[in-house]
Amino acid sequence: MKNILARGGIEFLAVLLGITLSLWVDESSKGKEIDLALRKDLINIRADLKKDIIEIERIDSLKSKGLDQLEIYLDIINNNLELEDVDSTLLIKNYDDISYTFFPMGSSYLVSLNSGRINYIEDLELIIALSKYYQNSYERIKTNNFMFDEFLNKNFFKFRSILEDQKTINDKYKIINSGRFSEYILESKDRIIAYQSYVLKDMKSSARNLLIIIEKNIDE
Repeated sequence: MKNILARGGIEFLAVLLGITLSLWVDESSKGKEIDLALRKDLINIRADLKKDIIEIERIDSLKSKGLDQLEIYLDIINNNLELEDVDSTLLIKNYDDISYTFFPMGSSYLVSLNSGRINYIEDLELIIALSKYYQNSYERIKTNNFMFDEFLNKNFFKFRSILEDQKTINDKYKIINSGRFSEYILESKDRIIAYQSYVLKDMKSSARNLLIIIEKNIDE
């Protein structure tokens, strides 16, 4: 009787050990799959960040050209630029450049977030950097883009259509020189400078910092 019980106990332990080992192997296999998928997510996010940095620099350059155009208008308003020194091209050449805003590539981050894989990241530094870029900085730039677009919708197209509607260079010059749009031009200048020095600078700094941390995690 005792031998039967002992044998039954051993068989039960063997079955329990087999189940435990099977579960451990299954969990280990799932863990490896998640790690591989998460690494692929980080590689895709890295690619998005590199595109973002290039786009930030492009938008920043366009904004600078737009600022140069606004300075021409201010020179005309302040009589520092005479009619004989300008032509039709100079008056409108880079005006559209003030309207550009930056929109980050967030698709790879959203894929990882929606899959739940991003919750398996253990590196606290990486978690903080991801949050700063894709939540804090991203929300800030969305808000600033909306405010800037609203400002442009009230003034940008009106100024351009009136300027383009003038038949001669003399008429275009007079419209600007009259000071009719001086408030709009000055506010545009202030908004662009703030957008470059505050919004774009913050996004670029956050993107570069996140890129460094992601590179470190991928290489590990």
